[in-house]
Amino acid sequence: MSAPDETERGVLRVVTAVLAGLAIAAGLAVQIVAVVVAAHGAADTSANVLAGQLVTQSGALAAKTNTQLVLVCLGLQAVAALLIAAGSARLMLARYRRPRITLFGYLWVFNFAVPFGGLVCTLCAIAVGTKLPRRERYLPIQQVFEPEFTANIRGTVSYGRGARLKAELQNADLDTSFRMTALIAMQSMPARTVSPLLQSMLADPLDDIRLLAYGILDNREKGLTQRILAERARIDGKSQPAATGDELRLANKSLAALYSELIYEHLVKGDVYRNAADQADAYASTALEADPSDASLWRLRGRLALDQRNLDAAADMLQRAIDCGFPRERMLPYLAEVAYQRRDYARVRELLAEVEQHGSLPTLQAVLDYWHAPYETPTL
Repeated sequence: MSAPDETERGVLRVVTAVLAGLAIAAGLAVQIVAVVVAAHGAADTSANVLAGQLVTQSGALAAKTNTQLVLVCLGLQAVAALLIAAGSARLMLARYRRPRITLFGYLWVFNFAVPFGGLVCTLCAIAVGTKLPRRERYLPIQQVFEPEFTANIRGTVSYGRGARLKAELQNADLDTSFRMTALIAMQSMPARTVSPLLQSMLADPLDDIRLLAYGILDNREKGLTQRILAERARIDGKSQPAATGDELRLANKSLAALYSELIYEHLVKGDVYRNAADQADAYASTALEADPSDASLWRLRGRLALDQRNLDAAADMLQRAIDCGFPRERMLPYLAEVAYQRRDYARVRELLAEVEQHGSLPTLQAVLDYWHAPYETPTL
């Protein structure tokens, strides 16, 4: 666009705004004239008529005069509302002018029904509209290409199995036997992945679905509980000789891992969750007294502290795990979560910048894409 064209458009906008202001001023002047005309009306004889008194010739003339004044005032008010509506509609921002006929009709009715007050409200609405952020209704269209797949593995890869089973389970309109089959098929999937869905199935309207979901969760919990009892028996020495030395350390480490598994498979809640977390941390702490260089136990305690929002302890333990030899690459997401809970977003971006995108898990990929994107200051 050339400079002269831009200048001409600027001049045109100024002229249009001036004309709109003149139209509003003219409408306001007409409203004032209507008020002055209404003030010269004759004495109202309506009270005499309602009281049953005879109307004299002068009273009839006064009533006729008042009727004519009312009609004149209504006409003047209609003209004033027309001028104000035309000027106000022109002063509106371009994104508020459509549909034009509806906007003009609304402004005319509003200013006709509320003399003076309608003009004040209209001007206030225009002022507020200039401060509101602009909404992008029509976003640019981008071309998306079809993904490319490796032809030789198409027959061996199953896509979306977990999502398909979840959709089938949550669809109450499907046949019961079909949903039961989908629920049984979920037993082969990782427990920590399907446990939240199985928990939601406990409120299913069908008894068979509820019982099967409860049975799957209960069997998993019983399996872990039996292993916990077996490991504790090794420590207590009630049914067998008590473990000592390195065997005792391994037993404490196994118990810490088993209690933490109850948590991460979503098998415990409330007070039972807090008890499992305390037990896992206690057994891990006992095992670390025998071997302070066990990086996996420092990681376990760090994750437990992070779940309980003990951020300082979590950061120290996670860093201790790295110092003891745990791969820093695998610990970065946890350190970034600690920084996020502290609202240190610059540190989050710094830590996630070290994570390799191509080697990360799919569940972490969206997080990396977000934090790796260049930061832009939001504009209104």
